[in-house]
Amino acid sequence: MADNGDIDLGLLPGLVGYQLRRAQIETFQHFAVSLGAEGMRPGWFGLLVIVANNPGLSQTQLARTLGVDGSTMVAMIDRMEKSGWVARARSKTDRRSHELHLTDEGAALLERITPRVRDHDAAITATLTPAEADELLRLLRKVTGV
Repeated sequence: MADNGDIDLGLLPGLVGYQLRRAQIETFQHFAVSLGAEGMRPGWFGLLVIVANNPGLSQTQLARTLGVDGSTMVAMIDRMEKSGWVARARSKTDRRSHELHLTDEGAALLERITPRVRDHDAAITATLTPAEADELLRLLRKVTGV
């Protein structure tokens, strides 16, 4: 323990991975407060946005894009389908594959919550200047390659 009674975090505050994880936790907690009543989670929102912008995308392509394994993707799509937000259809070109489409209900949900997600995003960067927020986003894209 440090003299002031605070917990000594050692080298952690200087590690990018530690700071990214702390930022993710803060972001997810704020998202839950902002959009939890909609039954929405950050990963589900991302999935809906990608499916909306890429109708007919395969589950495999979506899993690769989101950086999740196949079994995780199946569980996510099962949840989206059960909620009535996404529909699976057999691929016309590959019977082993499923194409994904946003349902009308999913499109309406996405339209309704997108402004709130934008507000959430603005809130988590509220302590930054616009230039700092742009720079943070630029640097994160550089780290993630997205």
